[in-house]
Amino acid sequence: MTKITEIVHFSPEKKVSSILTVDDFLPEKRQDRFVKEGGFFVRVADGEGNGQTIKLSDTEMTGLLADIDIALQSHRRDKLELFSEIEGRQRS
Repeated sequence: MTKITEIVHFSPEKKVSSILTVDDFLPEKRQDRFVKEGGFFVRVADGEGNGQTIKLSDTEMTGLLADIDIALQSHRRDKLELFSEIEGRQRS
């Protein structure tokens, strides 16, 4: 298993308030000559380490990333529109 990423958020008091961790596990060859799909463990925990982990297959992660990408593109468009509005007001 390999750690892919870890995102830590801090409270205003500079204490850890939440942690998002993503680890992966690789596909593997099974004895029956099939390949077992790889995947990911996504964990969300509070600052004290209490959390939940979900296991996602490669296929599930692919779908999740596609959905997140669509939402992210929408956020970027909205952000650019807001910047354009601000620019327009400053020029007036």
